[in-house]
Amino acid sequence: MGSLKRCPECHAKFLEVEKGMQVCKVCGYWTKKGTARIESIMIYG
Repeated sequence: MGSLKRCPECHAKFLEVEKGMQVCKVCGYWTKKGTARIESIMIYG
């Protein structure tokens, strides 16, 4: 599985910050490097 290179919210490039975190420079979406935050995904069932 590849790492997340662009923001899933606005598709801008991530800015890498300290301790393995990355932040979107446009909308502020943050995630641990190479992953996506699960709370932004909704599952209906």
